[in-house]
Amino acid sequence: MRRPRILNVDDRDLNRYLRSEALRESDYEIIEASRGREALQKAVSESPDLVLLDVHLPDVSGLEVCRLLKSDQRTSGIKVLQISASAVEFTDAVIGLDIGADDYLVEPVEPELLRAKIRSLLRLREAEQSLRRSNDDLKQFAYAASHDLQEPIRVLSAYSELLGRRYASQLDETGTLYLKYIVEGAQRMSRLVSDLLDYSRLSADMDQDPQLVSVENVLNRVLQTLKAPIDQSQTAITWDPLPQIEGNETRLTQVFTNLIGNAIKYGRPGIPPEVHIAVQARGPEWLFCVRDNGIGFDAEYAESIFGVFRRLHDRTVPGNGIGLAICKSVVERSGGRIWAEAIPGEGATFHFTWPLARAIAAAP
Repeated sequence: MRRPRILNVDDRDLNRYLRSEALRESDYEIIEASRGREALQKAVSESPDLVLLDVHLPDVSGLEVCRLLKSDQRTSGIKVLQISASAVEFTDAVIGLDIGADDYLVEPVEPELLRAKIRSLLRLREAEQSLRRSNDDLKQFAYAASHDLQEPIRVLSAYSELLGRRYASQLDETGTLYLKYIVEGAQRMSRLVSDLLDYSRLSADMDQDPQLVSVENVLNRVLQTLKAPIDQSQTAITWDPLPQIEGNETRLTQVFTNLIGNAIKYGRPGIPPEVHIAVQARGPEWLFCVRDNGIGFDAEYAESIFGVFRRLHDRTVPGNGIGLAICKSVVERSGGRIWAEAIPGEGATFHFTWPLARAIAAAP
């Protein structure tokens, strides 16, 4: 088992030396850097567990180094303990913590306190890594199980349909009904396994580098995908001018497909669905709203509907209760949040945000 690795970053030789010596007493492996760019390079090449980061560096500020570390997938899990001189403004500490630093110390720092802070952050890192490994194992299991279940379900579906075609004349009314239940059950299970497989792939897809995405193009693709239910239900869909953002286009398409698809599925009987997509820049983020005139739901279910397999209606409405869970996962992994509001019998509005930092070109 390798010793915890600490990257000690300070442009002042004496300070860097004293901290390194204090940490070697705790049997840490020490790596040093005197510049911000050097620290960023070593964070990638040496994979430290923690960066002890001076705020004031001659080339790149420690605050910017911290931001870059936390925004890079390769280094985002590294703990950052920032240190600044006592004369530094209090707001620097606030900024440092807001952009991702895990803790903050002001000089002069007692070696005992420094070692205690580092032990605490390393325990937190180990707990996070353990949880991440457990989540990865669970996702791999879900993927493998979903994938392996597809073949027997295909066999069940194929032979039950074959049975219906070849031997329908030999079945009485009860036998025909039982066979219908078998076919419908196999179809539901096939859709469920397909959705589970898709849900288990989310992590890998969202870990890819984001690309420039036109939300207008995404919506056009969604409208083509949903053309049949839109035409059948005579749904009217309108939208504000849409921005370009950075993200995963496939997953963003899923978000709009699920939200618009739900608006169509849960329309009021006899009333053509109306869906409007609104967007505005609000503070540090985009706010998207998908509003409909459907059956709505009680406010008590506003949070639970985003859970996996959570359904508010019986099997007369198709679906497996995974669509909104996928929306939640995609939005939150992109740095946003999603929530819903509704009035029973009048409609629902689904809101989700997308960090403005990911936006490349705003709507007109």
